[in-house]
Amino acid sequence: MHVLVQLIQNIKQTYNLAVSGVLLAIVGLIGLVGNLLVILVYTHPDQRIHSTSIYLAALASSDFFLILTAMFLFVLEAWRHHNYPLLAWAYVFGAPLVFPIAAVFQTSSVYYCVAAAVDCFIAVVLPESVRQLYCTPKRAKVTCVCIMLLCVIYNIPHFFELEEVACVGNDGLPSTQICPTDIRLDPAYYAIYYTYMYTTFLAIGPLTLLVLLNICVVFTVLTKGTGGALLYNLVTPTRSVSFLLFSFSSYATSQHY
Repeated sequence: MHVLVQLIQNIKQTYNLAVSGVLLAIVGLIGLVGNLLVILVYTHPDQRIHSTSIYLAALASSDFFLILTAMFLFVLEAWRHHNYPLLAWAYVFGAPLVFPIAAVFQTSSVYYCVAAAVDCFIAVVLPESVRQLYCTPKRAKVTCVCIMLLCVIYNIPHFFELEEVACVGNDGLPSTQICPTDIRLDPAYYAIYYTYMYTTFLAIGPLTLLVLLNICVVFTVLTKGTGGALLYNLVTPTRSVSFLLFSFSSYATSQHY
């Protein structure tokens, strides 16, 4: 029986290494390169005169660091169980800080998508006078900075959720592991912050807003025959945020600290 349990554990570790340690690393590297190219395109002098380009460049930047932090949390976690003490040390001492930073970029990516969608909605649906007032590069930059500040404030509780705990490993030697703090284990905190607030501000809320914006813009384009190029810019962030919300719903539920 002990041999069977050990065999199953070895299979699980091998599978986790193949998927999280190798496949995810490859996909992550592709994502990093792709987002870097997007940043270069939208920050080009010919592009950054448009407010939508500012939002999409901010979104790509946020996604770049989101992928980077996710690779740290998942790839290193997969490799640290295979006798790589340096990787294990980096993960244990870095995870309590990288995890909340990843949450910040998760939130900012969602709301940069929303900001780009709102910008396109204003440009397509609302009068020209409103577009000239709000759809400017300067206003877009200020909005991006404000979004990032609000995302940092919203995710401050994450900085107090994980801690390093000294323990004894399976080999009998001293070890250090990542464990949840009392705050993370509090049922009321988890229900309010992870269930209700996450659902409202990072899932249903943004997605519902994007769907409504899409409906308004599509209706305007079909009835007036204008704004086709801006419609593409609105639909693209919507697809991105849908994938993002699905990915991080899985990410949030997969945490086993």
